[in-house]
Amino acid sequence: MRTYASFLAILFVGLMILPARAQKFAYVESQRILNEYQEYVDAQKQLEQLRNKYDAEYQKMVKEYNDLLQEIDSQSLLLSPEKKQQKMQEAQDKALAIEKYKYEKLGPQGEFYQKSMEITKPIIDKINKLIAKIGEEEGYDFIFDASSGALVHAKPKYDITDQVIEELNKGMNTGKKKK
Repeated sequence: MRTYASFLAILFVGLMILPARAQKFAYVESQRILNEYQEYVDAQKQLEQLRNKYDAEYQKMVKEYNDLLQEIDSQSLLLSPEKKQQKMQEAQDKALAIEKYKYEKLGPQGEFYQKSMEITKPIIDKINKLIAKIGEEEGYDFIFDASSGALVHAKPKYDITDQVIEELNKGMNTGKKKK
């Protein structure tokens, strides 16, 4: 009897573990992929050169602005009120031009950001397609990114998004009826 109970316990544990073993997991280190993938490294160098160009121009504009302020300050006693007002307006215009340049070139939707997306997005898409291809070919159910903890590939059969939305919407409909 004791042997039969032990057998049933082992069988039960084996059946519980079997479904867990049926799923295959893998991970990638995306940061390492980016650091070691030459096409991405070359793209980063190209973007760094562009950023340095924009930064140099920005620094030049700031220096001209600071020089103008220093000139106004050092000559303030010598300048007529009209000339001083003209120089102050010139300084204000330069300050606005600096802010405009910074926003247009380096801002969140500026030229640098757009160029960065233009250059890196195809590379990132290529990497993601390759990860998905390997996931399908090797039979991985899930592939995680060790660098961020994000899921980078999953078999669609594990996607329960529609079910969650459906349940949430059911809750909204019953909640409306109760009011």
